[in-house]
Amino acid sequence: MSAELNLSVLEQTYRLSIAGEVTAPLVFAADGLLQKETVKPFLRQLGEQIGSPTPVVTASIFFKRFLTVLCGGLYAMSVYSAGLDLSLGNILLTAEKNWALPRFVLRDGSVSTPGGQGRDVWREQVLRRFFAETIHPLIATLSAVTGIHAKVLWAHTAYIVHYYYEEWQQREELAALRGQLAADFRFLCRQAGPDLFGLTTGNPLDTNFTVVSHPKQPDRQIRIRRQCCFQHCLASGRYCYTCPLLNEESRIQQILALGH
Repeated sequence: MSAELNLSVLEQTYRLSIAGEVTAPLVFAADGLLQKETVKPFLRQLGEQIGSPTPVVTASIFFKRFLTVLCGGLYAMSVYSAGLDLSLGNILLTAEKNWALPRFVLRDGSVSTPGGQGRDVWREQVLRRFFAETIHPLIATLSAVTGIHAKVLWAHTAYIVHYYYEEWQQREELAALRGQLAADFRFLCRQAGPDLFGLTTGNPLDTNFTVVSHPKQPDRQIRIRRQCCFQHCLASGRYCYTCPLLNEESRIQQILALGH
């Protein structure tokens, strides 16, 4: 394991732990998400726990929260040049009481590094494993078993990737890495071909977002999602302030109420 990889950041920010003993009372092997006989009861249980009215809503909310592990992997790659194994067979979902906000444990904590092959070649290999071998199969399965449109889940993915890369590039403590972060973002979201994502056409992350000014911080912009995530459909849910369905007045009220 890379000595430079900050495990506490992965654990605290991305709910991602590497190897170690699993003591949580609830454990679910992520490769079970690809099997209809295991993913259906898992989603049914999760839906009951979060007050979801339909499998489509459950799939959307679960996938949004699962994307945290992808962001942890991208952070490790772009900040530490460490390639984590995010294959579904290497991921355990864990929880204390329910699956509303799972944590993630990697069974195998080994990492890859650029080595002599060069960073660009290594980066493409890492990203192909993340997207073509993990995200794409999961999207395909969730779509097949719940009926949610794949474009909704890819839109969730695009939003969170754009969000985090912008945030990382703005952090003062990562100033020395801004060039590398920008290059990784540019390759992933602008230059990569469809095969990197397990697709035959298009780059699902190559998209632009509508932005609006923050009501109290005019120099700060808020990115609006391209697809609603159905958060408002949950029993205790409400619209995200980044939801494309909100009008301007409602969005401002949401932002001010949350103190963001």
